[in-house]
Amino acid sequence: MSKDRFVAFFDAIMAIIMTIVVLEFVIPGGTQWSDLSVLAYQILAYAVSFFWLGGMWINIHNLWHGVATVDRGVLWVNLAMLFFSSMIPFLVVYVGRNINVLVPQLLYGIDVLCITILNELSIELLARHHDRVKKLLPSFRISMAVDIGIKLVGVLIGVTVFPMAIMISVMAAMVFLIVWRTVTERKDPASPIDE
Repeated sequence: MSKDRFVAFFDAIMAIIMTIVVLEFVIPGGTQWSDLSVLAYQILAYAVSFFWLGGMWINIHNLWHGVATVDRGVLWVNLAMLFFSSMIPFLVVYVGRNINVLVPQLLYGIDVLCITILNELSIELLARHHDRVKKLLPSFRISMAVDIGIKLVGVLIGVTVFPMAIMISVMAAMVFLIVWRTVTERKDPASPIDE
């Protein structure tokens, strides 16, 4: 299948997922700053998820640059990734309303881990047929291993001591990936990451 057709579908679904959460926010009855405080954790959860998904979307587009076609395996893995991504709006609201409760945080963490693992699998499948992706694979494997490790530590801390550690680990992983990609691109200015 042509990559362009799937990318258009992927972009449309991601745009909906990334913006639909705000429709679930309950508008406060008052107009003072203090009235907005009830939404603080929901806005935090939304911001983390929005920028995490946005970063993933940027990386996917940069990685797929130059890929002309995709096979069924890549399509199904990315469809599964979109499925788990579509759970984010529900989970953001659930976590935002129960920020330091284990079950919402754990469900959020599991969903984010599923998306992360499927993204890694998608990269591995793309690398089988595309030399450009194959060239970038060693760097992606390192960054994805650290990314998953950070999130697993967050889940472990969240389950045992501090549930909000799960969302904090997603933020930490996002910061790590931004720094990693920036450093990697500076080391190899000819890297096709941002073409």
